[in-house]
Amino acid sequence: MRILMLSWEYPPYVVGGMGKHVAELVPMLGCQVTAAEPLFVDVVTTRFAGGPVVEQLNEHVRIFRVDTLPLDPLDHYNSVVANNQFLVEKADALHAEAPYAMIHAHDWLVGDAGIQLKHRWRRPLLTTIHATERGRHQGNTPGDASRQIDRMEWLACFEAWRVIACSDYMRNELVHYFGLPRAKVDVIPNGINLESAYACTEEERVALRARYSPNGEKLLLYVGRIVYEKGLHVLIRAMPRILADHPNTRLLVVGKNGQQHLPLATQLEVADHIEFLGFVPDAERDCLYRIADAAVFPSIYEPFGIVALEAMGLDCNVIASSVGGLAEVIQHDVNGLNVFPDNPVSIAWAVNELFTDEAAAARRRQLAMEQVSSVYNWNTIARQTAEVYQTVVGERLGTNW
Repeated sequence: MRILMLSWEYPPYVVGGMGKHVAELVPMLGCQVTAAEPLFVDVVTTRFAGGPVVEQLNEHVRIFRVDTLPLDPLDHYNSVVANNQFLVEKADALHAEAPYAMIHAHDWLVGDAGIQLKHRWRRPLLTTIHATERGRHQGNTPGDASRQIDRMEWLACFEAWRVIACSDYMRNELVHYFGLPRAKVDVIPNGINLESAYACTEEERVALRARYSPNGEKLLLYVGRIVYEKGLHVLIRAMPRILADHPNTRLLVVGKNGQQHLPLATQLEVADHIEFLGFVPDAERDCLYRIADAAVFPSIYEPFGIVALEAMGLDCNVIASSVGGLAEVIQHDVNGLNVFPDNPVSIAWAVNELFTDEAAAARRRQLAMEQVSSVYNWNTIARQTAEVYQTVVGERLGTNW
């Protein structure tokens, strides 16, 4: 079975969780067998960050990076949609060489290309939605571009034979916002690849602790994009209460442009206890998880929260908002601690709970690592995805277009 996958992001061009998801999923898809035949996957993606034009990832997976026009920052939506045509042209050429059985498109960014190819080839379209525009804006669509994105998300779901969501929360969001039948949406979680995590040496850990905790400070770690829905401002607002109980505490912020929150930290008189690290390489990030006393994910909106899995898999205590997919990954007092979203007092309570009961924290960390290995591994996720492929292709063969 040959599958065409469309993704706006693929390494080295990775902006958020979608790019990481596709990068981890496709190699494992090449190891799957459907209906006693191997699965072949071609990924057509953009080339915004360079990389080889053609890459043979393994025996069954190829990556095709397509040059596109620069995006217009004043008209992001329409420049993205216009660039979809370059993906369509490449896909058409590949389909002419050896036809595909199905198209798998990731998010609205490649929705136009997926829909065009569906009707041109009369092949079923599978759409994975990683997040929604309305979800990012607490149910609203502020401005014309936001409304255009929302409509493309709806259209990509409407035109799809089936839709994949990363959590029950996301499935409920799609049903509520777009009127999708629940039975049309399959829930397949994100995952992480622990084998690719950097094996931080003891010397590196000691050096990092000496750098960021020279006086034995407790270390809180935030990792993520610096956008409103990730809630970093909520965590910073919690710092005065945290410091009142545990004055020897520091917060490390990993993410580009984190210093935009420096005025808030200064206003709250906690700037001396926060270090904005900006972008850090993956290896250093993995080491930070291993030395931090807790990773805190204070999201206001989170379809899944793959960073929480990264922390769990690297033996780091997790405190996370009880919102969206995070509430499904982190079970309160089982594998981490949940806090109320947009609530600094709740975050301060959880930090105090974690710092004052180390035995309970160790128990939660151990269970978290076990769950990451058994539930959120990419081989299991790829098998579930291949089963959806088999279902869709099988239904198409028995259906008049």
